[in-house]
Amino acid sequence: MAIPLGTTARQLRGVARWALAAMVVLGMIAWWWPGYGRWGALVAGLGAVLLLWLAWKTVAADRTVPGHPIHLALLVPAVVLAGHFVQSQIGAGAAPPWALAGALNASMILHLALLSLGVMLAQDLLPAAARRRAVLAVCGAAMMGGPLAAMRWAPAQPVRTALALLGFAGVGVWLSTLWGLGPAAPDRQEQTPGPPNRFAGFACVPVAVAASAALAATAPLPGLLAAGIVAATLFLAGLVFPRRRAGLLVAGGGMGIGVAAVLASVRWMREALAAVWAPFLRAPWCGGGEEAFRTVSAADSGLAVLAGTVGWAPTGAFVLGLAACFVLLLLHARRGHPGDRGRAVVWTAASGMVAGALLAPGGMFLPAALLAATLVWGLLPRMLGRPVRPRPGTLLLVGVGLVLLLQAVAAEPGLLRWISQTYGLGDKALHAAMGFLLAMLLAWLLGARRGWMGAAGIALAVLAGLLGEVVQAFVSTRSADLRDWISHTLGCTAAAAPYLLCLGARHCESPDAPPVQPDALLPTR
Repeated sequence: MAIPLGTTARQLRGVARWALAAMVVLGMIAWWWPGYGRWGALVAGLGAVLLLWLAWKTVAADRTVPGHPIHLALLVPAVVLAGHFVQSQIGAGAAPPWALAGALNASMILHLALLSLGVMLAQDLLPAAARRRAVLAVCGAAMMGGPLAAMRWAPAQPVRTALALLGFAGVGVWLSTLWGLGPAAPDRQEQTPGPPNRFAGFACVPVAVAASAALAATAPLPGLLAAGIVAATLFLAGLVFPRRRAGLLVAGGGMGIGVAAVLASVRWMREALAAVWAPFLRAPWCGGGEEAFRTVSAADSGLAVLAGTVGWAPTGAFVLGLAACFVLLLLHARRGHPGDRGRAVVWTAASGMVAGALLAPGGMFLPAALLAATLVWGLLPRMLGRPVRPRPGTLLLVGVGLVLLLQAVAAEPGLLRWISQTYGLGDKALHAAMGFLLAMLLAWLLGARRGWMGAAGIALAVLAGLLGEVVQAFVSTRSADLRDWISHTLGCTAAAAPYLLCLGARHCESPDAPPVQPDALLPTR
């Protein structure tokens, strides 16, 4: 029996889609506290989804990745951290006793890379799942329930503010089920949603109000910050949207004045906010890299950690870049119907709360915060009506290749090594995993049209491992090891099996078979 064209690619994409959605839900319920075990599970989960995504792209002969403006904002601190990393490697031989020889620089670069990768995967995989309101409801419920449970039945200090903001972001995700997901880019045939589900609103709104009240009662200051983010979003929507402008401006302005009045009258709230801003104001303009951790700890705000490591100027550029991304995407929502604009306001507010959670005390070290950003920021363009703009897949290869190179030459790889030690794995397992990933990437990009070019890409990955060992011998305090390259080669060789399976699936499909209805046309409810 002939298989219709695109069948295997749709199946692989579906498996990757639901694997990522399940990981987001699980992470929001369970990964609310820092720990190498939880970070290891997150890295392994994202890696598995990435491999499924690469298999889908290989079968579909698609060498593009979705573009997202938020990657530019993430690039700013990553570049500065890379500069500090190079400096730490140059002076690693004479490093003071407290220094970690680039371990924290490498760990923070890896954190930003994981965030960017998660956003890319969510943007490409989750829209089809999010068209089903039940998926958004489950994700929103996990984002509300997980932080609430963590704050009430477990010691949540010093990450209480970050958890509360994640919970308020979950309220926004939950409320987005009132409208569902809007139509995609004009070049894709997808079902246009109907009007807002009024019946669902009777059950949706009371739950959102109850969750918001519980979160505000548990953490008053984050509740006030969430109200300020909602006020800013409403005011911005009043400036952007042509209809109901006066009402939005009045609502946003009035709420903002109320928030400012409460902050001015309550002393401990002023002091708490001052403690968050003070390290930012004292930081040097370009930061001190991991040297900043002599005075900054994981319990400090993400704003303080970024300001200390990359400086106040790159940190300010990062925050302004996030804000500009939200504003630019919100401009696309004014072309939609009122339901689309309502969903855009709710999702923009949720995006701002996720950003606040990352910048709150301990927020950058929470796996749940990274997963929340993956979901909310990844779906942001589609929720606000921005068409998907494909970019060349070489951008992904360059990004992953640079991160792998930094990990290879680092005197202390940092987070990856600590994760592997937690799970009882050695350096050889890391080298094999990196070789497998690099070989899959090169096979996907080079073998999208011709199978033998994919095999050449795997061979190129083997040579890249050898080149990495040579570079490591000259620019790193770590010595080159032939056994590391053998482990890398074994990982590259293992990538040949899934690549050949992808080629076989592609050749088993026949254009003579009758086409099937794509998953994009399935009902949304």
